[in-house]
Amino acid sequence: MHLGGPDVSVLIAAYRAEGTLPRAVRSTLNSTGLRVEVIVVDDASPDRTFAVAEGLATDPRVRAARLDRNGGPSVARNRALDLARGTWVAVLDADDEMEPDRLARMMAQGQGADVVMGNLMQVDGQGRAFGPFLPPADLTAVLTAERFIAGNMRSAGGRGLGYLKPLIRRDFLIRHGIAYDPTLRNGEDYHLILSCLLAGAVCRVDPAPGYLYTRAAGSISHRIALDHLAALIAAEDRLLPRLRDEPRLAAMVRARRQGLARMLTTETVLRAVKAGDVARALAALTARPAATAMILRQGVEGMRRRLDRIPRRP
Repeated sequence: MHLGGPDVSVLIAAYRAEGTLPRAVRSTLNSTGLRVEVIVVDDASPDRTFAVAEGLATDPRVRAARLDRNGGPSVARNRALDLARGTWVAVLDADDEMEPDRLARMMAQGQGADVVMGNLMQVDGQGRAFGPFLPPADLTAVLTAERFIAGNMRSAGGRGLGYLKPLIRRDFLIRHGIAYDPTLRNGEDYHLILSCLLAGAVCRVDPAPGYLYTRAAGSISHRIALDHLAALIAAEDRLLPRLRDEPRLAAMVRARRQGLARMLTTETVLRAVKAGDVARALAALTARPAATAMILRQGVEGMRRRLDRIPRRP
């Protein structure tokens, strides 16, 4: 890093974010105890997101770029990585915020480390907090590849370690040729961090929930797109050859892949049933009968939610 350059480059991939982007950028610029830059990459939004980003870039600590076509968060973050100048890089979603002391605290914890994973505080659309994403007492101080994979075995929408937001030494990424997988539109942070761990990164965890994670309606879809699930399965397949000499890790990755495959079958069946396409639902279930239990569980949960919405008689 050149003299006087930023300590941390905060990467914001923005899509249809004209309303939330100013708040996200301001929260980063309010960071204390370090020099920060913000790089906003508009992912070919059809609204005024890029115009808003350019307006924010009147502050010299903010830079704005725009993709010619929509590529998803991985592609946008890779473009931001190319532009970054900080010793460390961090990611911030365009509808989230961070507390002022978060980055300095994580950077201090990163002495001797390559990655620091930060806990999240869940907030509603008005910024009201309603609890940490993961209980701080449940978080181990140091993450290994095995612990990280084990902490991401739950279904999409579950509270896995892959949701924690990282601070990463930029020179580590450059030295090992690590970037976001451009084929992924979900789970991209998980695969980036796992690539770091497999490359030998020392990874610490900051249990303090300093990242304000907006859980307003629609911020995180519990109905993942089928092609996004298929891309995640393909990413697991690409990972396995790297683990020939790590049989325990390979077994965990295969187990995770099986879970994703069951999830893909479950989503395919449920959507086919909803669309009245019984033949498609039966074909998917016949191809992977192991998904039956997950389908039944989701059906029961859906019925319970519908029953809970029925007004009770006094």
